[in-house]
Amino acid sequence: MISTYLGYVSATKDMTSTLAGIAKQATVKSDQQYYDAHIGKVKNVDEFLNDYKLYSYAMKAYGLEDMAYAKAFMKKVLTSDLSNASSFANKLTDSRYRQFAAAFNFGGASKNQSAQSDSQKTDTIGLYEQSFANETTLAKKESKFYDTWIDKVSNVDDIVNSSRMTDYILRAHGLSPDNISKTFLKSVLTSDVNDPNSFVNTASNFSSVSVQATYKLIASQFGFKADGTLSGATAQTAQQKDAMISRYDSMVPNLLTPAAATSNDDYYRQAITKVQSLSEITGDNRLFSYIKTAFNLDPKLTPVQFNLVFTNSDYAALTGMTDMVAHFQFASDGTLPAGQPAQTPQAIDDISIKYLKQAKGAKQALFTDAEKHYKTAVGEIKTIADFFAANDIKSKGLPTVEDMALRAFGIGKNEVSRDQLRKILESDPYDSKSYVNSLKDSRFVELAKAYNFDSKGNLRAPVTALSQTSINSLISAYSKSKTFGLTGEMRDKAVKDAKDAATEFNKSIVKIKTVDDLLADKKLTEFILVANNIDPKSVDKATLKKAFTADAEDLKGFLNTQAGQRFKVMVNVFNFDAKGNLTTAKIEAGQNKGARLATNDLYLHQTLESQQGDSNEGVRLALYFQRKAPQVNSVYDIMSDPALYNVIKTTYSLPASMSNMDVTRQAAMLEKLFPVKDLHDAGKVDKLLKRFSAVFDAANGGSTASAASAILTRGAGIGMSADLMLSIAQLKSR
Repeated sequence: MISTYLGYVSATKDMTSTLAGIAKQATVKSDQQYYDAHIGKVKNVDEFLNDYKLYSYAMKAYGLEDMAYAKAFMKKVLTSDLSNASSFANKLTDSRYRQFAAAFNFGGASKNQSAQSDSQKTDTIGLYEQSFANETTLAKKESKFYDTWIDKVSNVDDIVNSSRMTDYILRAHGLSPDNISKTFLKSVLTSDVNDPNSFVNTASNFSSVSVQATYKLIASQFGFKADGTLSGATAQTAQQKDAMISRYDSMVPNLLTPAAATSNDDYYRQAITKVQSLSEITGDNRLFSYIKTAFNLDPKLTPVQFNLVFTNSDYAALTGMTDMVAHFQFASDGTLPAGQPAQTPQAIDDISIKYLKQAKGAKQALFTDAEKHYKTAVGEIKTIADFFAANDIKSKGLPTVEDMALRAFGIGKNEVSRDQLRKILESDPYDSKSYVNSLKDSRFVELAKAYNFDSKGNLRAPVTALSQTSINSLISAYSKSKTFGLTGEMRDKAVKDAKDAATEFNKSIVKIKTVDDLLADKKLTEFILVANNIDPKSVDKATLKKAFTADAEDLKGFLNTQAGQRFKVMVNVFNFDAKGNLTTAKIEAGQNKGARLATNDLYLHQTLESQQGDSNEGVRLALYFQRKAPQVNSVYDIMSDPALYNVIKTTYSLPASMSNMDVTRQAAMLEKLFPVKDLHDAGKVDKLLKRFSAVFDAANGGSTASAASAILTRGAGIGMSADLMLSIAQLKSR
């Protein structure tokens, strides 16, 4: 029988090869293959518990096989919300239960699904606001282009054959460029507005009087002959060009800026004095929009409705537009008495005051009201059908969730049908073969990423670099690492600092989209390293990039080398692909891929330790200590684990009676023997365990059987009194 020292050295010389050998054993291989094939199919905790082969495999991996019989107890563990300090698993002293719960997606946090996370909502609203700024910038660019280009036009065809100029002219008058033919627009531009028989003066060519009035206004702003040639030196006079640009700047963007409001007011004061009929108001979108804004009327008010309030006082009272009618001098038939203006100077001043007051708060109202409604509406979404639902009556005048989503991502309503939009939102943007990626349009991909719908239109968890369970686990580990060994005021300060760092980490990590994003944030990177007991000063950015993009399943890959092994557990929990981008490939209902790989790794370690223990319990103790050492953050972690404590007592030849001493005195003695931080250094742990192996062999002579057997199988807590165990538990729970 080989010695403890030789057994330990042989097993740890090349741990990757050692574990690979264990994995090839027929029974182990079969169990692992079954687990890998079936864990991804598990949808809920009951399915997991009822598949004994799956359940027992996982329980063994986390050192809990002796509790496999207690399914009701373990169900409470697995369904604990680890973000809640009062949850069942968090109240248990034994950290193995929290680790076990964290490895699966059955906890309460997984149930808190929403169409958008707070981060996604913030990003979408930010893009929505930015779209107006972008529109303003683009409008200035288009006006600058028009200013130069229109002077070069020599024939009407130059305009109608340029979609850019056609769009500019039509949008300046509040018209959509869609479905307007070149022939129709050419007929408008070459019409003589003073000829009663011309195209624009023929009512049958237009759908309504107001539409006809708009096109008459357009025709009046150009100088083309009937054959399309110029009637003057240029297509527009300087005054006509300035008026066109002013009109466009007031109509585009949709957001009313202070400068645009002032321009609109100046325009209204001049134009209203020339108005002779209601159709001239409704036919000029700039005038019509001005009046609707001034009196806070529905933006969707139609010319027919507007005309009706002047001819029907009851309708005006019913719709709340009596005050608006009183500001005009139109007769009940909608005409003006001969020589009488549409408004008196006093009425013009009055409406101007109303307009500028309304315009002043337009931006704030647009953003504040729309965004407040958006947050509420998104929070109520349960399925994709709710995404498309119309606003309620109270929010009737505000943009819908669909409206804001499309605008935020620069998608026009006419670019995508409702059915296509549904397919986009139900598609997986992280799958290169998905429907949304087949469209080859980044706007649609980003839109799909902004909402959390699965392929059936139901809610799913947001795709983030880390699950909330993993975030909670890292925060807990970081706090322990930053506070261990401290007392009094130093500990109080460390606790507060750790809490502040955790709050910042929680806010920042959900914004990470790539490995590069993560590594570019020094605070985030250091937080993760500290939480994994890795000294940030001991690793550079290039090594971390190599670790995060390595394949944990590649036995010859970086994560399975001696240099890369210490990063394996850390990177496994992240949802990054080999290129460092977010992926859904690692996210599954019952257990994510990273947690599955960690479970497999733990199972191999447990099997190795168990098999070594059959012939030499000293080797088993040493291997167990090596595996658990990186998780130790205080001497109390050692004292609460009989197996770990046995290794320390054996290594330093401490008397068995020490276990009956006061807990505080024991802790003080242990702290003098070795710095706990040394247990985070693989080299120092190796030296300690080689010393343990030698002492263990000397103490046990030719026999390797010892009380350690009972310790590792969670027996009665050999060498530790019941009072001591209770005292330690109380210390750990403070």
